[in-house]
Amino acid sequence: MTERGDSGMCVRGDSSWCSIGRVPMYVELRDGEARPVRGLPDPSGGTFDAAGDFDRFFDDSYYGHGVAVSLRVLSQVDRYAYTPMVADRMAGLLEDIASVLPIAKPGPEFRGLLRLQVMARVCAREPDSMLVWMGD
Repeated sequence: MTERGDSGMCVRGDSSWCSIGRVPMYVELRDGEARPVRGLPDPSGGTFDAAGDFDRFFDDSYYGHGVAVSLRVLSQVDRYAYTPMVADRMAGLLEDIASVLPIAKPGPEFRGLLRLQVMARVCAREPDSMLVWMGD
């Protein structure tokens, strides 16, 4: 767990959660009327509404340490902005997810990618739906 001093700056822990570092991004599935889809089945049990905890795959200088992975769709997401992604991009996104699952860290990162995979599969089946990525 990241500890913060009185200044709000990261004392130790993951820099992606520090006030001076990257801000975590997350993604939601939206229906054809742009409403968030809630209560998706979580592969780890229960339900979920959004996916996240895989920010390092948006920074190719980080995820590429000793691993050659080409992320055709994930590399096009602007981690600092709102990025909509329509259903016809889901096949490529699912390929990207399959590429990074073997190198994902156990815990939140792995579970976040599994949730993203669920959302991408649902989105692919619903042509009017989209994924909406929300960054810093």
